[in-house]
Order: sequence, then structure tokens, then C-alpha cells
Amino acid sequence: MTNVKIGMNLLLWDVEITPKHIPIIEMIKDAGFDGVEIPIVDARAQQLDILAQACDDIGLERTASIFMTPDVNPISPEPSVRRAALDNIKQRVDEAKSIDASIVIGGFYQAHKYFTGAAPTQQEWEWSREFLRAGGEYAVQAGITLGLEFLNRFEAFLINNSADSKRMVDEVDLPNVGVLYDTHHANIEDPDPMTALMGLNGRVNHIHISESHRGTLGTGQVDFSANFTAMKAIDYSGWMVIESFGQHNPAIIPAANIWRNAFESKSRFAVMVSSLSSST
Repeated sequence: MTNVKIGMNLLLWDVEITPKHIPIIEMIKDAGFDGVEIPIVDARAQQLDILAQACDDIGLERTASIFMTPDVNPISPEPSVRRAALDNIKQRVDEAKSIDASIVIGGFYQAHKYFTGAAPTQQEWEWSREFLRAGGEYAVQAGITLGLEFLNRFEAFLINNSADSKRMVDEVDLPNVGVLYDTHHANIEDPDPMTALMGLNGRVNHIHISESHRGTLGTGQVDFSANFTAMKAIDYSGWMVIESFGQHNPAIIPAANIWRNAFESKSRFAVMVSSLSSST
């Protein structure tokens, strides 16, 4: 792998990141990270400006994460909701640009944890494709890349694995729309890392490094050695962002099904995984 940057997803600390989290961002820099991934759902413009300036002062780059709620569901049968979804992602792209984030990532092809009780339909697929193409075209103008994160079957039903995400990205057919490969979701849905990543070769534009239980890397079921071997095989370059969740925030618990913490402490977790940069 060449030109790999190591980031930390701030969802470990909160859903809404504000200036009060600047000491945490400073700790992440001290731990050796290159950047932070900032959730920008319901973010306030003034707070984003302060955070961006703080990251500049500290010396950390930014990526941005989002998710779609039921009121802005890209595959809703209601046209007004689908229109709201497009307005929403345009706003998130603008916010990402305001913090100088290079990419906006997430499973935003549908509302998170939206299920109909049936398999996805062709119509839902087409609604999502149209939404992603329009959102991607808007993002091009802002100089922003979009990373589609395929989510496991317990969080989404439209795109669950590497093959689904490849098909969608190929159909959207925009140079700034690619696939986010997440080791947690792939561990559930894909046969093995080499098959998944070789199938996505040329389309992966972001990677999440996450354990099966969302805690400390190497203490769960994800085969990180196999994942890193596959990443090297496709000569991946770009961000590798550590993603973990805990029970500190009530919004995270039901969203990611976090019923227990799988690390000693958030700060110790960040310091422990900072050694990843030297091993890749």
C-alpha cells in the first residue's frame, strides 16, 4: 500500500462533535493519527468552522461521515421524502466542504435501519441510483468524493456486500463515487477479504478498520492480516479510518446495536490503535 493515511472516527466519542471535543482531537494527534472523521449530521455551521480551524492548528486532515434518517430516505415511496433526501445530501456536501473534508462517507443510499419486511425491489434500487447520481454530480462541483459504505443486513437491506456496492457504483458511473470497504460489515457479509477487495479493485476510495464487536482491534473475529494482505494486493492508497463505538451516547446504542463496551477506555483505545500506521 502507498500513500495510506490513518484516521480516527469521532463517533467513538459522540454523534454531534462540537468545540468541547477539541481536547480529544488533540489527543488523537498526539497518538500519531493523520486525520479525524467528523460526523456532520445536524452539525452547526459555526461549530464546524471552529472545529476545522482547530484541526488546521493541530495539524489533522478531515473526512466526513453522514447517515440518512427516515424523513430523508432516498428510497421512500413518497416523492417528497426522496426530494428531501437530495436536499439533505447537498447540504452535507456543503458542510463537508466547509471543513475541508476530502470525502463524505456512509450508507446513505437508504435510510439507516429502514426495512420494509421484504427484499429490495428494482424500483428502490433505481430510486437510490438516481439519488446517488444527482448527489455525486453536486459533489463534483464542490470537489468532494462520495464513499458508499455497504452495511450488514441488520442495518440496511439495499446494499449489503461488496458485490452490491460494486454494481451500484458501476451504474452511477461517476469518477467521484466509490466504495467504502468496512472490515466489520465485510466480516459478516463477504466470503473473504481477498475475494471482496479484488472484486472492488479500482473502486475502493475509503476503508474503515473495525472489529467484529466494534471494540479494540485484534480482540474479535476480524482477520486483519488477511484484510491487510488484500489491501496490499490492490495497492490501496487513501484513508484507513479506525471505527469503534461505545455506550457513552444514547443515540449510538440502538443505531449500532452496542450493548456493551469492548475496550478498556476510549483514550486507551485510540492510543493502542495508533500503532497501525507503522504496521501497514
